[in-house]
Amino acid sequence: GVQDPQHEKIITVTTNGSIHSPKFPHTYPRNTVLVWRLVAVEENVWIQLTFDERFGLEDPEDDICKYDFVEVEEPSDGTVLGRWCGSSSVPSRQISKGNQIRVRFVSDEYFPSEPGFCIHYTLLVPHHTEAPSPSLLPPSALPLDVLNNAVAEFSTVEELIRYLEPDRWQLDLEDLYRPTWQLLGKAYIHGRKSR
Repeated sequence: GVQDPQHEKIITVTTNGSIHSPKFPHTYPRNTVLVWRLVAVEENVWIQLTFDERFGLEDPEDDICKYDFVEVEEPSDGTVLGRWCGSSSVPSRQISKGNQIRVRFVSDEYFPSEPGFCIHYTLLVPHHTEAPSPSLLPPSALPLDVLNNAVAEFSTVEELIRYLEPDRWQLDLEDLYRPTWQLLGKAYIHGRKSR
């Protein structure tokens, strides 16, 4: 795991920024351990990590990164989200579960390579659907005439679905536009064509 608190550098995240291996994009030093803990000031935000396209650390051995690597850990439960080395592919985007995330960089005494790595971090605000205030009943619980008037106000199907299904309207809308011919019998389709 990423347990190196004595090396840990805490970075308070308020805006976008980046962390990188020493001397990036040139050869990083040997025998190095660096740990960054990115901490967002607000509780209810996530931190997104995006790796620079220029990525290269010492190659793995038997597909295992054991010499030089960069590792990302979720501090809330200690899970390692990923460990990367080599230069064949750029690591994928990583998103924290809470308002903290840790990055650890390790190089041994042999074969440092270039360019190392650079990770850009940004804040994400999770899209929670606002809880309706207690005065707002779900549409299904409204009296029929009130519901009727509300529905009459909408000019598009999207508005209607969004009103009736605030939590899953996007899924429902996607279902609307998905072709359903594979669910219909051949006779129906041929009949419709001839009509």
